[in-house]
Amino acid sequence: MAPPTAAPNAILTRAINVYALPKELLDNLIVRSIQAEAPEEEDAQPSSRSKTDAASSGPAGSLRCQACPDIGFETVEDQRAHFKSDWHRYNVKARMTGRAVSAEEWEGMVEGVSSISGSASSSSGSSDESQSKVSRLLRKAKLNANINGGGSVDSDEEAEVADRVRRAQLRTAVIWFSPSSPLPALGVPQDTQFGIHRALFPPLDTASDYLGELRRMQLSARPSIEGTDGEDRRITLLMVAGGHFAGMVVGLKPRGKGDKMEVKGAGEIKIFKHKTFHRYTTRKKQGGSQALNDNAKSKAVSAGAMLRRYGEAALQEEIRQLMSDWEEDIAMSERVFIRASTHGRKSFVGYEGAVLEKNDARIRVFPFPTRRPTLQELLRCWHELVRTKVSHLSSDALQALDDAYIASLQPRKPIIKPVTAPAPSAPSAPIKTPDELAREDRQRRLSEMIKKGRLDALRPFWEKHQSEFDNSALGLACTSGQEDIIRFFLDEIRLDPTVSIDGKKPYDLCSTRGARNVFRRTRYEHEEWYDWAVAHVPSGLSEEMEEKQDSKKAERRKGLKEKLKEREKARSEAEAAEEGEKEKERRLEEVDRQRKAAMPTMGGGGVQKLGGRDSKTLGMGGMSEEMRMRVERERRAKAAEARFANLGAK
Repeated sequence: MAPPTAAPNAILTRAINVYALPKELLDNLIVRSIQAEAPEEEDAQPSSRSKTDAASSGPAGSLRCQACPDIGFETVEDQRAHFKSDWHRYNVKARMTGRAVSAEEWEGMVEGVSSISGSASSSSGSSDESQSKVSRLLRKAKLNANINGGGSVDSDEEAEVADRVRRAQLRTAVIWFSPSSPLPALGVPQDTQFGIHRALFPPLDTASDYLGELRRMQLSARPSIEGTDGEDRRITLLMVAGGHFAGMVVGLKPRGKGDKMEVKGAGEIKIFKHKTFHRYTTRKKQGGSQALNDNAKSKAVSAGAMLRRYGEAALQEEIRQLMSDWEEDIAMSERVFIRASTHGRKSFVGYEGAVLEKNDARIRVFPFPTRRPTLQELLRCWHELVRTKVSHLSSDALQALDDAYIASLQPRKPIIKPVTAPAPSAPSAPIKTPDELAREDRQRRLSEMIKKGRLDALRPFWEKHQSEFDNSALGLACTSGQEDIIRFFLDEIRLDPTVSIDGKKPYDLCSTRGARNVFRRTRYEHEEWYDWAVAHVPSGLSEEMEEKQDSKKAERRKGLKEKLKEREKARSEAEAAEEGEKEKERRLEEVDRQRKAAMPTMGGGGVQKLGGRDSKTLGMGGMSEEMRMRVERERRAKAAEARFANLGAK
């Protein structure tokens, strides 16, 4: 038997464009398994499918339904009408629980429900009513199954399973479709699945809406942008990473034979705009931008860091300028795919006068890994986005994949609302009695008397209220340096100097030398009163010893003053001698200068006669009378010095 040959119009032998699917395939597609489950059916929980494939049996007919058992169709119109019936909708949703019903069973189920219309021409209102009744039947069937099986309805478990199904719908990057029956004319066998990236679709509430949106996306349905004069539909691709930028505006309609190929290797892709450029922003083998490195560490001041900062600013400015230049094309784009880091997205959105708003519904991220931004990488990403994925898996294999995927989703952690503890009320100030207030006032007055040295007022006050005061008064007097108050406490009141105050002895709290001497004089006079070593008081101090110490200090101060006077006198004499030497040097320099100035005028420039004027006379020619007298005085002084030197030598 010869192997089957491929159909003349087989579509699986070539790449299938998402925006140019054959009409026959579109009319037979249904959304597959997880995606087909309606989100509002909270009571539906997935389980294994029926062991018997619905399409494996049924009456004679070339067209079958995978969801409904024992049914076949002679024409495509009959099959489409069946897809719109309540029976088919019920089986599509119930197939996840493995409880698809036949036509006879369906009739028995709807006996108690009135006016469930399976007509294809029903209005939107009746369609909503049918959906509600189908949902009620699904819940009723589920409850009956639990009761008949002896099980109980665990609402928490059902809610968890339903939540996982909803999350599975929202997290799949690819929407999978499958034909409701084989398509021999297109070469599509029974177990075939077609996948399309979710990023190409707008945000939809229910997964079943993707089929209608896929039909509206086709170029045959909308060949040009609505509201424009035949402008081609387009998508914008933008990438920035590591200082490299690549951007491209691509048309959904293939390039015509007469159109110029804008980019090498683009093939049939129609490119409206494209641009690449590069700036030095990232250190080799370091990764990350310079701005992120500055935020994580201290700001580097090297030449390379400054170049990278400049490159980042220049790259951002160039990208924003390009976005402004492409504003019209971006506005006409159905989707805008952006690959950028959180910091890099500031080049596209979030700045004053930005072409794209941050919450623009058209913005998408590439749903697959990308490489360095180049034009060739953008072309590769474009092919990956618009090329329909094709797989061939059996029903059991698909069910196993669905169950494994749902099971892999972690249970959603319950949101625990923080219980705000009541703010502790501020403790109310205790109410003081009049006696307590009076004692506090007396303590305050005592402190003021000690600090100000008011001994006359302190004596009667202490005698009257001494039972309320303790040894801390001595410590306060020591820190204040009040010598008379300390003497009063030690000699008259006899406060114990060995008692510590805040860990220190009163002697150690003294702020002046005079206050410490009061303790030493008391020790000298009354050695037997206390253990002065425990009080940290050194040897006693008598009046004679204190006077001797004062006289020694006075003599020492006097000697220091005399030494200072002698030093000042010697310094003044040295300065005067130095000034005299400087004045003498200045006079000699002035004489020499005037002598040199008079040399050219002596003798009138002719030959001098023998026996003429002597050198002294010639030397003073041209000088003023005052200068000649000064020179003569200098000569006589030098002669006198020479004579004294000769006399000393003899």
